[in-house]
Amino acid sequence: MNADIKKAAGALKTIWSYSQIFTFNTLRRALILGRYTLICGQQQRLRRAQRRLGGAVLQSLEKGEVNPMLTEAVKDALEKAKAIKAGKDKHYQTINTLREKIRTACASVASGQ
Repeated sequence: MNADIKKAAGALKTIWSYSQIFTFNTLRRALILGRYTLICGQQQRLRRAQRRLGGAVLQSLEKGEVNPMLTEAVKDALEKAKAIKAGKDKHYQTINTLREKIRTACASVASGQ
């Protein structure tokens, strides 16, 4: 009788552990999906910033500027585009971190903890 209880407790512990890992990995995947959604929005903002940058460069060239990258409008547009791209790269780094956590959790399950 005592051996049966220990066996059942061990099985319940294993089931609890697997369900906990499954739940955390599901939440991590949901976070990854949310990050990809944010990246899509930032990609649209980046394209808009690049269009504005191109427009500012063209306006500077039309005014006769020799080096349009030295004008304030172009510098501002370039800084905005760089800031958006940095935010987008930060989201990709976070996604890679979440994926690594999922891999380690799955590896611990596969190895038998």
